[in-house]
Amino acid sequence: MNLSFTSQYQSKVDAKGRMSIPAKFRRVIEAGDPAWSVDQPMTAKILFGPHLKATLQVMTVAAFEDKIARILAMPDNNPNKPMLRKLFMGFSEDLAIDKDGRVVMPLRFREKLGVVEGDLAFMGLGEFFQIWQAESFADDVDAPLDAWLQDQPADFDPMSLAV
Repeated sequence: MNLSFTSQYQSKVDAKGRMSIPAKFRRVIEAGDPAWSVDQPMTAKILFGPHLKATLQVMTVAAFEDKIARILAMPDNNPNKPMLRKLFMGFSEDLAIDKDGRVVMPLRFREKLGVVEGDLAFMGLGEFFQIWQAESFADDVDAPLDAWLQDQPADFDPMSLAV
């Protein structure tokens, strides 16, 4: 079964960092967690590196392990290899998700988003999803997307760009 993260969802995080992962995202995380069973919490990987400006990125354990395997398979003389290792391995952590989809988001992650408590936006992007502070989501995602669409011809079909 090839599941992917799609769509957008809203959620809240409280002052203690408690929040819920959208139910549809939980199904993808379960499918991509080789150690998961019904009586165990799910695990995903959360990335928080400097390449992610005002967002956090979450992916399944399987997708993360695939990325790491591809990075490690790069030739040692590739100058990107040590940088990618740092970004993916040095700026990632396990994210434990209970059976009801709840997580406790550490304060440093919430501070990266610019929200200690408040509204969050989730956006599925295939093999991963992003978590944004809701207000910055409108500025950093919606506005550039709207501008890009405005620059296209009137008969533009975005699917024509898909390979």
